[in-house]
Amino acid sequence: MESTAITFDQLPNVVGGLSEKLDRVLELLEKVGIANPFNQHKPKRRIVYAKEACTIIGKSLSSLYRGIKAPNDPIPSYKRGKLLYFYEDELYAWIEGGRKYATVPSLADHTNAITAGMKRRPRGGYNF
Repeated sequence: MESTAITFDQLPNVVGGLSEKLDRVLELLEKVGIANPFNQHKPKRRIVYAKEACTIIGKSLSSLYRGIKAPNDPIPSYKRGKLLYFYEDELYAWIEGGRKYATVPSLADHTNAITAGMKRRPRGGYNF
């Protein structure tokens, strides 16, 4: 490469030429399949670990581990090796999913919810 001194008057032409060359290089990279480094976006989902997940849901670490193994409504989690991962947006969605009814459920809905968990009917019948 030869080194030539660029004067102040030549500067706009040199910068214009560099810009054109950069555009051609980026175009070739996109054709090859390599993503444009200027158009990369940050991931929308943020990974949190167990201690930060505890602060998000407001429970202790032992309650968090118990909640992961809960049969009815487990806390959404992922495990790779020994580390436990959570997505922040999934934790907030899990919290929102536990929202109580805005209106009181009817007596029939309440009765069905109670009897659905019973294995057998009591001998004396239901006492509602």
